[in-house]
Amino acid sequence: MRDPFSWSIPLGHWFGVLVRVHFLFLLFVLVMWLRTAGKSGAQAGLDMLVLMGLVFVSVLLHEFGHCFTARWVGGEATEVLLWPLGGLASVEVPSTPKANFLTAAGGPAVNVGLCLLATGVLLACSLRPSLNPLPDQAWSSLAYNFIDGKWMGSRYSSLAADQMLPYWQVLLVQFFWVNWFGFLLNVLLIGFPMDGGRMFQAALWPRLGYRESMQIAVFVGFVVMFLVGIFSLVQNELLWLCLAMYIYFACKFEWLKLEHTAEDSLFGYDFSQGYTSLEHSAEREQTERPRRKKQSFWQRFWQRRAARRMQKEQQTQLQEEQRMDQLLEKIQREGKTALTDEEQRFLKRVADKYRNR
Repeated sequence: MRDPFSWSIPLGHWFGVLVRVHFLFLLFVLVMWLRTAGKSGAQAGLDMLVLMGLVFVSVLLHEFGHCFTARWVGGEATEVLLWPLGGLASVEVPSTPKANFLTAAGGPAVNVGLCLLATGVLLACSLRPSLNPLPDQAWSSLAYNFIDGKWMGSRYSSLAADQMLPYWQVLLVQFFWVNWFGFLLNVLLIGFPMDGGRMFQAALWPRLGYRESMQIAVFVGFVVMFLVGIFSLVQNELLWLCLAMYIYFACKFEWLKLEHTAEDSLFGYDFSQGYTSLEHSAEREQTERPRRKKQSFWQRFWQRRAARRMQKEQQTQLQEEQRMDQLLEKIQREGKTALTDEEQRFLKRVADKYRNR
């Protein structure tokens, strides 16, 4: 059987991107609903489900921000996976600092835009949302009323009845908080693999090079992991502990990859510059190699992984060449104006890849 941690439910292709929901996300929603309903009653459980719906929408739009930005810089996006710690967008972008920085910033930029949109509607109602990012704000939903100079909130904020917000305004304040919290979480945690860490690495890339900038981002990621882990233990929050573990394993994965490529450029290719233009040139193979010591488990693991990645890249290249031939035939028959936007992006991306070889 497949690894259970790979199980997910496909929601179809949206704007040419496959959207999947990991089973752990559904399990997380179920646990939060049961936990809240068990402690505070059925109505609180229903409110938690509504909040989870707002989180789902916010995270999905955040990941589409990465996807559309990747296409804007000349890359492509194929898949989005939603899971309890946020979302993962599978994108391919040019191996340049600018393209990587903009793609990483695309998600937080969407959160900022949604915050501004929610704030604009609230200001039209003479309300200003609280900038307090602490999780209890998701329930109290505090908003300052410019008319009477009072704080307004939901029924969970322990305010007088005349200071309760209408339900649609409560939802709007919650939506603001979800995006505000998501923006701060992704940007202020500047270690790899968070968006802030990826932007930090891309900012260092032009001066230090890819490898050294990634080493610094990974090191900062380990520091962030310790801070998040300590916070989770102090606050007794399991979800923050899971985030710390995710940061640790992602940083460890990247660190081992960097170490391995330093010892031996696998199959004659330097992976430290990314995976966007994987090629294996037979002319660069060494005819004579010194006898090597026995490889460790991790070395064998990374070699097998690189071999699988190379096979996948070769299959992708073959599919791209076949589709390129089909599109060129279509241009000859119907003209370039007959191409869809996605087909034009595909031609540009593949042409740029071959041009940079």
